[in-house]
Amino acid sequence: MLLSPLAVILLGHLTARAATAIHPSAAWVAVALAYWGAMAVVIALSARREDRRAWWAPSARRPWWVIPAALALGVFPIAGILLLNLHIVAAHAALIAPWLVFAAVNPVMEEAYWRGALADATSRWPAWVACAYTTVLFVASHPLMWGVFSEGNRSPMLYGSLVLMGAAWFAMRRVTGTLRWATVSHVLVDIGNLSVFVFVNAYVPPAIHG
Repeated sequence: MLLSPLAVILLGHLTARAATAIHPSAAWVAVALAYWGAMAVVIALSARREDRRAWWAPSARRPWWVIPAALALGVFPIAGILLLNLHIVAAHAALIAPWLVFAAVNPVMEEAYWRGALADATSRWPAWVACAYTTVLFVASHPLMWGVFSEGNRSPMLYGSLVLMGAAWFAMRRVTGTLRWATVSHVLVDIGNLSVFVFVNAYVPPAIHG
């Protein structure tokens, strides 16, 4: 289980390269399916059914900061990216449905894997070590998979935000015992950051253009 991220990322990387060579604009679909499928297999093989149910159960403990932090992480890209680029959304209306589907499915799969199964596998480690391990690999997955065809996923600015989000979502899972708030936050982020528009380079962050 602890080494599974290497296999998951490698599969995503190889899929990205093959799909980009065949049909660049649709490569993100192939990567998403391979990535989600690989995570689903690892979760099914490593986590018991009762453990998977517990990930989504209501939490008996929730520090005051969890909800504000979850919402703030999601509101920032909505205000700083989405609302400033509605013209791009309008100009590429065919991407709206895939974008919303991705924002509904991807956070569930990624949280179940990175902050669910992998966090459980590292639960005996010191919290900071487990957080660093899962977050570094989570961050690395973006340039190594999506970054093969997406300019925005090769941005140093993105890496910084991913470190912050990965660590925050790990902390939310660790202190509440549930993935609920991390997943809500993740959904908002994937909507706000124009994920699918970035995958097809319809939206490229200004720092990349510079």
